[in-house]
Amino acid sequence: MSFENIVNQIWLFIEKYDGVVISYIAHFCFAILIFLIGRTIAKFVARQLRRILTNRHVDPTVVKFVSSLSYYAIIVMTLVAVLGQLGVQTASIVAVIGAAGLAVGLALQGSLSNFAAGVILIIFRPFRVGETVIINNQQGVIDSIQIFSTTIVTPTNEMVVIPNGQVVSANIINYTRLPERRLDIVVNVGYDSDIQKVYKVLREAVNKTDNILTSKEPIIRLDLLDASSMNFNVLVWTLNANYGPVKAVLLENIKNGLTENGINIPYPTMDVNLSSPS
Repeated sequence: MSFENIVNQIWLFIEKYDGVVISYIAHFCFAILIFLIGRTIAKFVARQLRRILTNRHVDPTVVKFVSSLSYYAIIVMTLVAVLGQLGVQTASIVAVIGAAGLAVGLALQGSLSNFAAGVILIIFRPFRVGETVIINNQQGVIDSIQIFSTTIVTPTNEMVVIPNGQVVSANIINYTRLPERRLDIVVNVGYDSDIQKVYKVLREAVNKTDNILTSKEPIIRLDLLDASSMNFNVLVWTLNANYGPVKAVLLENIKNGLTENGINIPYPTMDVNLSSPS
């Protein structure tokens, strides 16, 4: 077959199937365009998520995981759209992806629950790294917020790892989020003590203690007549950073003041009576 005959056969094929060829070329071009747009959107979303989470000082591991997850999720949706544009029946592909996702979700139910809880912690940020909190009756300083768990360091330098699912479902007490904190001290004195004298001693102890905020008036009041003592409340405000030292100094000043003024501090006693047989 000569070259001229080959060219003629090609032209005859094009003339016969020109509509199909043009349609396929158009669909192919649209598929490429959809893929390029989808990849651009995936990169943009991943980059923006990485920037936002980094600015919020989220753990780098979480930033990388979330940005990669968003990128590949958009890429998968883009590939499904590309295959649909090329004429591939995507219903079965979507069904397979859905079934695989369901199977993985059931197998990793606990892990996915912890991951979702980690996302909630990142968004609402009830605590940050370095803050002192109580979670699940565990008190300590937040060391890290990982994808599936949160790590705190206790005052005795023990590391506690708590799954994020338990963190979200538990009551969280954050001691350091607010700049000021109230110090509550209960002082028990005997019933033979003069109330006005006790007030005077407690006020002097408060005045002698440094770093107590003067913007909020200290409160000293008789709060309870207990079985063996009168209970006074001493309520003062201080900065979070000074809470521990202020508490120690104030307690010392109260004890010294009560002792110097002869005010009795009751403590539990037991009377034992021995009787001999008659």
